[in-house]
Amino acid sequence: MTHLSARTPSEMALFAHLSVPIWVFDLQQYRIWWANDAAVTFWKAENLDALRARDFSTDSDVVHLRLRQTLQELGDRGQIHESWTFYPAGAPVRLTVACKCIEIDDGRTALFVEASHAADTETDIQSARLQESVRYASAMLSMYAMDGTLLTQNAHAFGCYGGPDSGDTGLQMGHLSQRLCAPSAASQLLAEIAKSNDFDSELAVQTALGYRIHRVRAYPGRDPATGDRVAVLNEEDITDIVDMRERLHALNNDLECHVAARSRQLQISEERFSLAMQGANDALWDLDVASGDVYLSPRWYTMMGYAPGEVEASAAPILALVHPDDRHLVDPARMTADALEGPVAETEFRLRHKDGHWVDVLTRAFAVVRDGTVTRMVGTNLDMTERKKTERSLRRLKEILFEGSEALPVGVAYFDSNLKLVMWSSLYATMQPRCAASLEIGAKFADILKASQDGNQPCDGGGDIANRLAQARKSPQNWVETLSDGRTFTQAVIPTSGDGVIAVVEDITEKRARQRQLRQAQKMEAVGQLTGGVAHDFNNLLAVIMGNLELLDLEISQPDVALPDPREARALITTALDAVRHGADLTGSLLSYARKAQLAPKIVDINETVRQTERWTRRAIESNVAIDAILPQGIHAVLVDGSALQNALLNLVLNARDAMPNGGTLKIETQNVVIDDGYFDDPTETVSPGCYVMVSVSDSGVGIVPDEIEQIYDPFFTTKPVGKGSGLGLSMVEGFVRQSGGTIRVRSVQGEGTCFRLYFRAVSQEAANASLAPAAAPPKTPTYKARVLLVEDRPEVMLVLERILLSAGYDVRTAVSGDAGFEIFQLDHNFDLVVTDIVMPGRLQGAAFAHACRRLRPQMSFIFLSGYAPDSTAQDEALPDSDPRLMKPISRNDLLAAIGTCLDGAAEPR
Repeated sequence: MTHLSARTPSEMALFAHLSVPIWVFDLQQYRIWWANDAAVTFWKAENLDALRARDFSTDSDVVHLRLRQTLQELGDRGQIHESWTFYPAGAPVRLTVACKCIEIDDGRTALFVEASHAADTETDIQSARLQESVRYASAMLSMYAMDGTLLTQNAHAFGCYGGPDSGDTGLQMGHLSQRLCAPSAASQLLAEIAKSNDFDSELAVQTALGYRIHRVRAYPGRDPATGDRVAVLNEEDITDIVDMRERLHALNNDLECHVAARSRQLQISEERFSLAMQGANDALWDLDVASGDVYLSPRWYTMMGYAPGEVEASAAPILALVHPDDRHLVDPARMTADALEGPVAETEFRLRHKDGHWVDVLTRAFAVVRDGTVTRMVGTNLDMTERKKTERSLRRLKEILFEGSEALPVGVAYFDSNLKLVMWSSLYATMQPRCAASLEIGAKFADILKASQDGNQPCDGGGDIANRLAQARKSPQNWVETLSDGRTFTQAVIPTSGDGVIAVVEDITEKRARQRQLRQAQKMEAVGQLTGGVAHDFNNLLAVIMGNLELLDLEISQPDVALPDPREARALITTALDAVRHGADLTGSLLSYARKAQLAPKIVDINETVRQTERWTRRAIESNVAIDAILPQGIHAVLVDGSALQNALLNLVLNARDAMPNGGTLKIETQNVVIDDGYFDDPTETVSPGCYVMVSVSDSGVGIVPDEIEQIYDPFFTTKPVGKGSGLGLSMVEGFVRQSGGTIRVRSVQGEGTCFRLYFRAVSQEAANASLAPAAAPPKTPTYKARVLLVEDRPEVMLVLERILLSAGYDVRTAVSGDAGFEIFQLDHNFDLVVTDIVMPGRLQGAAFAHACRRLRPQMSFIFLSGYAPDSTAQDEALPDSDPRLMKPISRNDLLAAIGTCLDGAAEPR
């Protein structure tokens, strides 16, 4: 198919001023998309925009079909000429038009219409009217050549079959043999036309929408274009008529069968009703109101203990069997007074059984009304005796349940399957002070929970409450709420078998107080254990310090003995100082554990750390314990806090020693390992894969009991006697390793020993080399006699620090408190540096003392001393980050180095 193309109306400017009316009709939007000036004049529009806005929606369905038919026929011929009657201003104008296909914006297909000349309707107006009648006729009209080829068809035939080449269905619907389903139907029709005979038959046809039945009437005619004989077909869709005819025929044929079957069903229904009345639990009665006669089913007699015929079947004798208090309920006059056609209200009453007891009966009746009067009542009697007994039992059970709930020390409420309140105890209302007044049968559980929320709590909005109740239907739920008055409640919601819930509320304020008292007692017991354990660990260190100092004192106190060898004396002093430093590390670790101070990680040679720890702990290990250190070359460096690592190794070594009271082997080993997803057996291990350094400390001791191995990292848990361990060692080790980004594993076999493995992430060799810094230079001797104000409340510590500073050449003034120091500073604030303890007696402690001094001299340099772990006190948190802080005990080199750094960087010289 050849198409014109115009993406925008401006591209049609070539045709704008032609004298022949030309327009483009958009079949999709069903409007004129573009028109030239002559077309605007023809359509009698003010301008093009008015013409484009014109509404063509009133066109009939036949016009729509004709346009679709024209568009499809253009696919075969490229251009067609037809005579159309248009109505530009309501008056008919008949034109001969030439149509072509054209593509417009968005690729839509439209009709390019050119009106060539007006048809002369005066010469043959009757033919024109007849032609229009054919086009608009509801019948399907078509013309076929004698070889069965479709020559033309009206719009309704096109709507039924499509064109000769229907792109919508994919069928070739042009030839007569393709439209008629029977293979010989087309030949028979054309044969009759060839004989100049008419043809009339009901035939199955294949339309564009599927299989249908048409009445096909064909007449012989002539093609006005060629004069050849043609067949003119008039078709009518009679599918529904044929279908109704066939069904009516089938109904007529089966009517006797249906009547016979219906009669049989009625007979069976009557038999079933009779049998049902004999076996049903309901007793049937039928009252003729006018005569008073009553029909009673066999079940009625059985239910009341009578044999058929023992009770007169009339209203009065039966009414006499009704309990006197209930007769007014079933009096026929009352029941029929205002009754309408249909069911009558259910009624419960009592009937006397033959043996004398009363039977509880529920009756349901149906009234039959004729001419405004109840003429008949039909109903059933249901024996309710057992149900009434059950209801009384349930009522008593409910009373017992309520009495039991009242006796419980908790508040109880019951909610049905809709979570609406059924029953509650008085204690439950007492425990709902904010909504006790709104507790009533049918109250929603969600509303009760919302109303009971404390006013200081954020508004729930219903989300959390709805989630709680949804979960409570599946499994028991518990939650705790504390009100602003200090009371604490716990609420348990338990699902029931009936899809309801039971709510149990308990005031646990006193229970919580007792638990706090118990925890306090346990804490005090733990503190006692901690004190004994810390004393034990420090005694080991003090034993080393005391032993070395006594040996040194013994060497220099004998007057008749020459001075000791300096190297031996230096060895004794070095050992004592190492023990002092480790005591300080132990103190720092304890304080860090208590206050969770941050670690100070740095690049560490783990083999060297193990050697140092092994060297100075050998004196604390009995001689019957052999130490085997396996430290291969090439072990990666790690990024950890060196002091914390030494303390962790010390704890593991001392635990290994205590596990071998009769001697054994203590092995310390380092190894490079690669951890991947399958390295550990425990699937819950969260350490990330990569290169690690493993440090293992193992012993050949008694091992750990399997039931206790899960508790070894719990704080204050210890298997050692009182005073032999704090129960914090392994918890501190585990916390340090985890905080350092590693993990810890333990394996223990009773009687064979225990092995702890510590894993630390390795750092690259480049990072390790970059971290190596030159050794700290010894403290510089001051070039001038700097003035230092020393503030320390402990006299013995003051004496040591003062001697260190004087020996280093500093001019020192001392004060025993922050208040005394500030008095000195007020009189003379011409100091180069202030060295002060943080926690001291008096009003001005470390931070406050520094602030007071800096109000007089803002650039004053300070060094703060503390016996607490960094970041562990409120005083320490108030200090500027730029001021150095030293942890006690302080070595001479660390103190002088810090002073030298401060004096070198002082912004304000004295």
